[in-house]
Amino acid sequence: MSKIIAKLGRKTLSLALIFNSMASLASVVNILVSSYFNAYSWWFFSPYLAYGLLFVFIIATAVLNIVPAKLLGKVHLKRILFHHYVYGFLASLIPITLTAVYTPAYALVFLMPSLGLQTTGLQTIKIYSGLIFVYGGFALMIDDIRDVSMRFGKTLDRLKVWAVKSRETIQKVHFVSSLATIYVATLLCAWCLGNVAMMESGSLWYASNVIVAANLLVTGFWGLRAVEAKYWFSKLYSDLSKAQTIMYKQYEI
Repeated sequence: MSKIIAKLGRKTLSLALIFNSMASLASVVNILVSSYFNAYSWWFFSPYLAYGLLFVFIIATAVLNIVPAKLLGKVHLKRILFHHYVYGFLASLIPITLTAVYTPAYALVFLMPSLGLQTTGLQTIKIYSGLIFVYGGFALMIDDIRDVSMRFGKTLDRLKVWAVKSRETIQKVHFVSSLATIYVATLLCAWCLGNVAMMESGSLWYASNVIVAANLLVTGFWGLRAVEAKYWFSKLYSDLSKAQTIMYKQYEI
């Protein structure tokens, strides 16, 4: 029983970290899309953050964090009826469909979460609850993406071979981007502390930036943890070896 609980804990942590990466990507996309219409949109964080290209490092960290998170959640658990990606697809599809049918004006909230801040009351809760289900569904699909098809699984194996060969470069990029992510998150935290008066006024925009800063801190520190544990060296190589062993056995049968 304790082993099952430990496995469930690892799987839950793995999905939470993948969700964290998705949320970080969405936050950066939100800021960069805004900057497309206003070249100085990130100057809202001035004088703490006045250089928008730093967000590129966050994208790199969020993407690179997904692989170690998946490796962390590599445990053997029995499936209930369907593969995890089926439940993930349904979890994402249902809120997207309901939003498109009943409130199409807020369909872009899934790409630009800040648009939901224009709502008030219960509508805000509904929109962001749907957002959590969408990103949670994506996390489930990413975690179980290998089982979508055998051809896709082989493509992933080829990517793993490339990643193992390029592991030293990936490790360095991951380290630098993680440090940059923590730097940006620290600047956002400084901005939040410098504008704490907004919290007293009940500003939803301020509250969302506090959540973004906290989320980016998790992204950055998990990236450093993955680099320290050398996931790109030992864990990825071990996972690739296991996948190849299973593939060879299936071929022999």
